[in-house]
Amino acid sequence: MSISAPRYGAAPVARTGRIHRTLAIVHRELLRRAGLGTILVLALTYLAVTLVLTINTDFASLTGSLTLATFETPYASPAWPFLMLIVATSVGAGSLAEDVGNRSITLYFSRPIRRIDYLAAKTAATGTWMVIAAVGPALLGLAVILALGWAPASLVLAGAGAFVATGLLASVFFTGLALALSSLTTRSLYAGVAIFGVVLSLEIGAPLVSGLTGNSSAAYASPITDILSVAQSAFGISGPFATDPLTSAALLAFGGGLLAIFAGWRISRVEVVGE
Repeated sequence: MSISAPRYGAAPVARTGRIHRTLAIVHRELLRRAGLGTILVLALTYLAVTLVLTINTDFASLTGSLTLATFETPYASPAWPFLMLIVATSVGAGSLAEDVGNRSITLYFSRPIRRIDYLAAKTAATGTWMVIAAVGPALLGLAVILALGWAPASLVLAGAGAFVATGLLASVFFTGLALALSSLTTRSLYAGVAIFGVVLSLEIGAPLVSGLTGNSSAAYASPITDILSVAQSAFGISGPFATDPLTSAALLAFGGGLLAIFAGWRISRVEVVGE
């Protein structure tokens, strides 16, 4: 009989792949942002857009004035971009700020995960919420219209394409903005105030500067004006916005991407605590 201490062994722990780790962060972030505030804002957005779209389409079909431009009504005023702004604040303000504030971000990076994977996961989660808010309500309204037979399928499909294009561009910009400002602070409240402050300042300041200087190019600085300009072009409307829709679309896409890159640079500055 041996009196030596027993030896215990354990099999090596199998590490999951990059995709699995990234998707795990996406899943956690999606659930983390599904709070009461987010759900209420989404419910308000779906209700408002669906009601306005269906009521206006019903009226247009009865009067024989139904065209692609009829579907643009929910996006014809700054109300919809402001709802997107609220959603971006709700789901994006704490995306990076909370992880930096409670130092859980160092635990992410002390594990075998790349920073680009972490950023991609946060971007995917925030962008998913934005797409749900920006595209989902209009598609639901169009589905109701098609089911009730108030518009032909070809017109509904054209409207869906216009809604998707406008909604995706808005989602790209607001996602990038939320991530960039969230990366600058450790408090989600400060990031949320900054998101509102930046967008509202640009919305008020850009037309003011444009009017005082007579330079119409200054209007491009307002993301809400850019979104509405893209919307009016997508639905074939010659509205009040003098900005070129292609330029506005490029600025929204490029601006959102540049802001996300800035957030990635900020993440790269985070110090990692080894295991």
